[in-house]
Amino acid sequence: MKYVTIIIAVTALCFLACKNETKVDNSPAEKTDINSVYIKTVPIENVVESSQMNALGIIYSESEAKPSFKTGGIIAKTYVKEGDMVRQGQLLATLLMDEINAQVQQAEEGLIKTERDMNRLKNLLADSVATLEQYQNTKTAYEVAKRNVEIARFNKNYSEVRSPISGKVIKHIMRTGEVVGPGTPIFAIMGVGDKDWIIKAGLTDRDWARVNNDDKVEIQLDAYPGQTFEGTVENKTSVGGNASGTFDVEIRFINQPKNLAAGLTTKLTISTKSKDSYIVIPLESLVRSNGSKGTAFTVENGKAKKLELTIAKLLGDKVSISGGLEGVNEIVTTGAMYLEEGDKVIVQ
Repeated sequence: MKYVTIIIAVTALCFLACKNETKVDNSPAEKTDINSVYIKTVPIENVVESSQMNALGIIYSESEAKPSFKTGGIIAKTYVKEGDMVRQGQLLATLLMDEINAQVQQAEEGLIKTERDMNRLKNLLADSVATLEQYQNTKTAYEVAKRNVEIARFNKNYSEVRSPISGKVIKHIMRTGEVVGPGTPIFAIMGVGDKDWIIKAGLTDRDWARVNNDDKVEIQLDAYPGQTFEGTVENKTSVGGNASGTFDVEIRFINQPKNLAAGLTTKLTISTKSKDSYIVIPLESLVRSNGSKGTAFTVENGKAKKLELTIAKLLGDKVSISGGLEGVNEIVTTGAMYLEEGDKVIVQ
């Protein structure tokens, strides 16, 4: 009986094994081309440039002056101090006049002497006692002495400092009793009238070319949060910044705050009349670049085709292209770094 039970168990196991026989997968295997490169492509974009551009600006006073004495000497008195408002032509400082008056008197005495010598030689020439050359020499000396008197009197008149503009004294440089030389500034004066304030903003060469005089500008200042002021582009510089590589434009307020100071920063939104359209591709599609030249790939008849491109400018993670994409609709991104001209490609 024991053997019969064992035989039945073995038979059952064999039956189950035959029933659960492994099924064979007869589906065809996926075919791959080991000579092809898997890539991704994106459509080329045509972008119209915005008519607005943003920039930062700094407020300046258009009227600034550093008046000085024409002649050197000792300052006798200064009549204003820092913070004072001055008007154009107002007396600001004078020199001690002792030395200057002596120079004027010396020049005038020299003129009297040469005039006397000239008249004496003129009479001697008439009596044939003196020669014509002697008379001409004294006449020349007289003319030189006369010019020396004019110079001395001119310097005396300019031995005082007057304000060349109306504005505010922002710095008192030289004080009473100090010795100054010709041309040494005594004060620094800045115009603070409504028409004196301008905004200077540095733009890239491309943005500078798009801006025109009389373009409208929206102005925001951190000193006046929540307020927006209006202005216009008044002037475009003809010389670029030495270090920054930017080009300045000057903006004039249409309506401005009551109180302004030189050095305040502004946020500007400039509305231009010119709009340019350009072609844009992803930065990752460039496999090589050298200055304004770059290389990318497109797909033509299932194969990679090299494109020699002209780069206009970088736009963050994109690139503006000015040439080389004529007739091209898509550009290779992923996989572009591994391509060579004529490689077979599979677009994913």
